Amino acid sequence: MISVIVILFFVVLLAVPGFYIITRKIFPQGSKKSALTLAILLTVLLIGILVAVPAFTPAG
Repeated sequence: MISVIVILFFVVLLAVPGFYIITRKIFPQGSKKSALTLAILLTVLLIGILVAVPAFTPAG
């Protein structure tokens, strides 16, 4: 269980800055606060998908 938490932690460490950079490139006129908010929302969505796929996949 701790390994899953560590993996998700590193996903967050990599995803937030990555999504922030991508968001700033796509919307150069937008504010930095909006870009950070969007980056955090995309990271939460990614974590939700990574948690939901194994949770709802039938074993076997």
